[in-house]
Parts: sequence; C-alpha cells; structure tokens
Amino acid sequence: MVSLGRSLFVVVAWTLLSPAVVAQTIDEEAADYYRKWLEADVVYIITDEEREVFLNLTTAEEKERFIEQFWRRRDPDPETEINEFREEHYRRIAYANDHFSIGAPGRKTDRGRVYILHGPPDSKEYHDQGEQYYRPMTEGGGVTTTYAWELWYYRHLPDIGDNVEIEFVDKTLTGHFVLARDEMDKDAMLWVPGLGLTESERLGGGSKAERIGTRTMANEASRRVGNPLKIFTLKDDLFDRLRRYSKIQAAPDIKFKDLEALVDIQLYYNQLPFEVRHDLVRVTPEDFLVPVTFYFDTQELGFQQSVGVRQAKLNVYGRVENVAHQKVYSFDDTVSLNLNNDGSGTGRSIYQKAIPLKPGRYKLVAIVKDPKSEKIGTLERGIIVPSGFQEDLEMSPVILADLVQPAKFEEFINDPFVLGSVKVYPNAGNTFRRGDPVGFYCEVYNVMADQQTLEPELSLYLRILRDGNEVPTPFQGKDLRQLLHRFSDRFFVGSMFGSELLEPGTYRLHLQVVDHIAGATAETSTEFRIADVGRQLAASSK
Repeated sequence: MVSLGRSLFVVVAWTLLSPAVVAQTIDEEAADYYRKWLEADVVYIITDEEREVFLNLTTAEEKERFIEQFWRRRDPDPETEINEFREEHYRRIAYANDHFSIGAPGRKTDRGRVYILHGPPDSKEYHDQGEQYYRPMTEGGGVTTTYAWELWYYRHLPDIGDNVEIEFVDKTLTGHFVLARDEMDKDAMLWVPGLGLTESERLGGGSKAERIGTRTMANEASRRVGNPLKIFTLKDDLFDRLRRYSKIQAAPDIKFKDLEALVDIQLYYNQLPFEVRHDLVRVTPEDFLVPVTFYFDTQELGFQQSVGVRQAKLNVYGRVENVAHQKVYSFDDTVSLNLNNDGSGTGRSIYQKAIPLKPGRYKLVAIVKDPKSEKIGTLERGIIVPSGFQEDLEMSPVILADLVQPAKFEEFINDPFVLGSVKVYPNAGNTFRRGDPVGFYCEVYNVMADQQTLEPELSLYLRILRDGNEVPTPFQGKDLRQLLHRFSDRFFVGSMFGSELLEPGTYRLHLQVVDHIAGATAETSTEFRIADVGRQLAASSK
C-alpha cells in the first residue's frame, strides 16, 4: 500500500511540473543517453574520427542518424535483419560486467576491455597467489613465486599476430587484474634480493635489473621455431612492447569499407545542397515503379571549361532500405551538367532513377558528391508504397511537371523521365512561375471495355481550385477525353496548360475520370503554387 501511494504521488508530482521543467528533464535524459552511449557502450570500439564527429553534432536527429550508421558500417552482413556485430558487442559487455566486476563495472577493467574488443580467448589459464612458477627458457628459466595471474591465449588477433598470449596480474591482492606490460609483472619475487632468480642470474650472478629489455639468441631461436607469442615478452624491444600494448587496447579497424561513406557524410552532409522527390506509378497489381528525381543547384557546383561550355560532373549514389534496414535496391551514376559561357543551360540540372518496389515502407538514402570540389551532400526520405490493389476504377497520384513531351521511339519506361509514351520532368516542389506552363501526368487503371466493340468510353474533367472554389479556365466544364491515351493495360493523361490567368497563390489541380460503361468515377488531386515572375524558385524552375 505504501508503494502504491508513493507511485501515485510521483505521477501527480510529474503532472504538476511546468512544460519547461518537463522539457528540461527530457533534454537531460537524452543527454545522459548519448553520453552513456559514447562513454560506456562504444568507448572501446569508436574511432577518434568518429568520436570527434559525434561530439560536434548538435541535434538528437543527427545523433540518432550517426548511431544508426555507426552500427551499419560494422555490420558483417547488411542484407540480414540482425546486425551480428552489434548483438555480439552487447553480449560481450554483459559478460564482462557479470564476470570481471570488482569495485567497478567489469567493462571498465582491463580484462573486460580485452574481452569486449577481442572476444573470448581460445583457452585460458588461472594461477593462484603464491603459486610456484617454473619459468620457460624464453623467460629465462628458474623458479619463482607469482601473484595471482591469468593467461589468455588467442590463435589469431587481427593486426597483432598468431598464437598470442595475454597476461593479467593481480598485484594488489584485491582481485583487480591488470594487463601485464611484460612477463615479469607476475613475478612476486622480482624486487626481493636473492629469490626467484632466472637460470642465468643463478649461474652467472646477473642483476634482475638486466631482465627488462634483454634479447638473447635463444629467445630469437625460440621465436623462429614457432613458439607462442606473448603479447609482451623479453623477446621484444621497447617499441614492440609499446606497439602491442597500444594495439591490444585500440578500437578495431572497420572492415566494411563500402559502408564507410555513410558515416563520412555526417562530416559534410550540408556541403552540397540538393533536392529529391519521388513519385509512384503502378506497373502490376503488386509492383510499382518509383521515379526518384534529383535536383541540383548549379551555383553550388564546380564547373570546368570544355569546348565552348562549362561542364560539371556529379557522382550520385542511392540506397533503398526496408524497415529492417535491409538493402532492397541501390544505384550509382555519374551525371554531367552543362552551362553555356553566358550562363544559360544546355541541359537540365536534374537526374532521375526509376526504382521497382513492392508495397511496403522504405527509406531512401541519397548521396551526391562533386569530384571537383570534394563537396558531399545527403538526404534521407521515407517512401510508402501502398498495398490493396482494387478492381474498381482507380487513378494514380498526379505528377506535376516542368515539361511533358512525347517520348522517342527508342525510349522505354525504364529510361529516365519516361512514363507511358511521354517524357515527364517532375517539378521539384510543385511551384511554378506565373506564365510558365504547368505539366501534369496521371494514370487510370481498371477501365472497362464494351463487350461488343472492346473499346472503352471515358470522360476526363480537369478543375483548378483555390480556397475550395473553382477558378475559371478555358477547359472549365469541358470533357478532355482526347487527352487520355492507352498504354499497355492502362490509360494515362499527360499534358500541359498555361498559367497566365492564375494569380500568385496556392491552388489544387483536380482530375476526374468517368467510365461510362462501368458507371464508375475516380478522382485524384494535388496542390501547387504559382509564384511571382521575379521570385527566386527552387532548382526545378532553372
């Protein structure tokens, strides 16, 4: 009962907090989360470059994107739903905390760090405090007494070598094992005169101080015949020891370089601004074609003079992922953009790739690089491909365009901008300058044909609305069935109209098709804007 009352008090107290206090609490919780991720979860595996990037990010959205890409670039099999590297990493942290904690979380100990970085050893030895130890000849021979120590053996450690032995020693007799810098760290008699001598010291009277850094012919011979390589041994010079000591604790190299660019983008993601839009066109009852159109600002590009024109080249990469972060489609291409010496364009500053997708939710990651300036830009967009194909009359979403023109005989639907038997250049933001033509494209599905003539009977009506009221236009109330054309098993309308009569403002283009044989009607609409002639528009108007 006391516990319940306390819980109710907490709830009531929370509800009485001001919005500012709640927001501050949420911000503090988010800051703690990101701090823990950086300083606890990935402290051993994040590179210095990545750490610097993360610390310079300012928004939660940027940090979440970074964390997502951090794990993705380490995923050994990006095609699967599970990130095996991440799963194994957190398993190792849990194991370290369970087995190596001693006054501090196990992940913070030397054994925990080595375990998290390199995984479980292939074999392990444990030696108690005060145990009598017979040194191998590679350590000088002789008998001594040791502190409690562990030896971990790895058949192979990347960038370190094969048959690697790592020792941890408890010199404080508290159970706190530290990474040994050499094989003498475990010798409890090292600084006791006359005890724990090596064979050479016993026979020749040498000093224990000479052990560190010695390098004998016997040691070299032992190395050549393939004896196990301790991470720190008398066989090494000082620089070997320092190098290995650093390597054993360093963040592992990233193996999957093909994904590295996705993190590099975090450094330059706003250097090269561009726009992306996508549209949907049904191909079969369960398949869609998704035209993805890129729009580039020519003022941001590095042009080079070439035979009377200035030319810029862009490298374009796109990746489409499902909700499980599995790649379902990717593409890369080189785009050439030309400007006359007077600044006028001889080609459009746009690029398009048609992507086949099935119904579902996807994310598009779009990356653009200017090889001349080394600038990089990136955008992420969600794509929802609808399901539930219906047998009744249906219309596709309207695509508003800067230009709609007949396709050439040799151009097909898989070619850029080709839809049906026309080429459609989508407008970036559905914004047009007053006086410029407005293009539109739409498809009609499930049209019924007359059983005698096998021909359909369709009517098409186009309305322009502003604030819910129809705007007078030359095509108001007219049947525009002549704009409907057959393509394969569907019909499409692709045409243009002038915007001279439209005042600047926001409008809605509404299309309605009537199937007189089926007695059915379908509608679709989209919003667009008319801007003043002198107003600066998006890249689509250039």
